[in-house]
Amino acid sequence: MSETFSKNLRKLRHEKNLTQEQVADRLCVSAQSVSRWETGVTYPDVVLLPEIAKLYNVLVDDLFKEGLQGYDRLSDRLVAVYYDTMRFEDFTAAVQEYERMEKEGTMEAWDYNMRAWLYGRMIYVSTKKILEDYDKTMELSKETDPELYSQAKGGKFGFRCCYTAEGPQCVEEQLQAVKEHPEDSGEWVLLEAAYYNTKQYEKCYQVIKESIAKFPEDSEHYCLAGDVCKELGRYEEAYSYWEKRHELDPTKLDCLYGIASCREERGEYDKAYEAYMRIVRLLNEPCYEIDVKFPLRKAEECKEKMGK
Repeated sequence: MSETFSKNLRKLRHEKNLTQEQVADRLCVSAQSVSRWETGVTYPDVVLLPEIAKLYNVLVDDLFKEGLQGYDRLSDRLVAVYYDTMRFEDFTAAVQEYERMEKEGTMEAWDYNMRAWLYGRMIYVSTKKILEDYDKTMELSKETDPELYSQAKGGKFGFRCCYTAEGPQCVEEQLQAVKEHPEDSGEWVLLEAAYYNTKQYEKCYQVIKESIAKFPEDSEHYCLAGDVCKELGRYEEAYSYWEKRHELDPTKLDCLYGIASCREERGEYDKAYEAYMRIVRLLNEPCYEIDVKFPLRKAEECKEKMGK
């Protein structure tokens, strides 16, 4: 222990307007023990440190820091820690404290406001990290793994379209890219994605029709074709495109999930059940024990709904 520790105990107690007797009562110790801690004569048992920190709304480590700042709420302290470090574990600690407070029914308006800020800050930090990681993936894979490079490029582009304010900019970028590289199927896929993610479904549909005419063997166009046809309410056409995607590339199951989920959303539970079970059979062939759980659970849900 240290003189800093004793000084912090005195400071925190005074900030809380508590007497040594009140602190002693809450910690189930004697007032004499509290006095000795604050004067540095003796120190509390290590097992009491978390209770002391909780009483004063700080972290255990804070008790030993110079210049300790007290907080009215532990949640505020945890948010301040995250703001300083931007580490995921500190974000998680703050969220867990808010969850505890919500469960206990002690959340107030200020707490909801601060939790909203916390999630907003995490989105900001995560957005930067996502874009950085996509860039690093492309840098490392450009010369060695063209498929991974293409996936990362598409992933970054899709993220920019959906989760930043750059959707219109992405459309303009891809119109120019297609103009400069009209025979590059991948650039057409990104243009389709730009229109789709900015909810310009009719334009997306028209570009896809043109793309498929130019690149009939590229399964990526058929996946997006199914997605946009679903948004336009052209369900049978969507199923046809998704099936074509799987026919061209049997390793891709996203299209089959598209069929299953679309039928489920439309209340076609018998057909949705069959679609999910088709995925289950395909996943069972290489024995993907974890992957198969989701479609199997969805199939069972559809089966239950069929009987209602």
